[in-house]
Amino acid sequence: MKIRHTIIPLILLLMPFMGMSQDEAENDKVIQFTGVVLDEDSASIPGVHIYTPVFGRGTSTNQYGFFSMPALEGDSLVISAVGFKKATYVVPKIKTNTLKVIFKLESDQEMLNEVQVYNMPPTVEAFKQAVLAVRLPSDFDNVNRNLDPATLQEMYRTLPADGSMNHRWFVQQQAFYDQTKNSVRINPLLSPMSWVEIFRAIKRGDFTNNN
Repeated sequence: MKIRHTIIPLILLLMPFMGMSQDEAENDKVIQFTGVVLDEDSASIPGVHIYTPVFGRGTSTNQYGFFSMPALEGDSLVISAVGFKKATYVVPKIKTNTLKVIFKLESDQEMLNEVQVYNMPPTVEAFKQAVLAVRLPSDFDNVNRNLDPATLQEMYRTLPADGSMNHRWFVQQQAFYDQTKNSVRINPLLSPMSWVEIFRAIKRGDFTNNN
């Protein structure tokens, strides 16, 4: 009797949770969601995105405006395409496992500002003179300054090594290490080729400091 009195209250406590699990199972029903997306003239729209922002899943229409994707009952879908207004659709609860729909999107029109068109010069020579007479703002003077030969030389001397130069230097050091790891390393000051490179660097002015 004690066991019976214990089981009955326990069952009564678990019944609400059992009902909630059944509702969740029903809400998680997966259906095959297919359809076609058309414009206001009933023409198919390719490249339309149909997705759920919450779960991040979706698909796009093919060249005929057709799409097919799995969806859950109660999913809130967003239908968007360039040049059309966004639309939303909530997947309803159905008895079957397939759902077919037809979406119609409204075009998103935007009015542009007024453009004034002026008469061009009557001849080619007059057009050239008008172009040459245009005074550019002072902000474009930095182009001439950056293209100055002295500025380019200074940038070349102070330009740091890029990725390819660093990689080439590393490979050379690695190759030199592999060549001399089993022998006595040669002092660079005792190598005639090293002195040749030093003289060439002096002639080029690599060691001069203009600053």
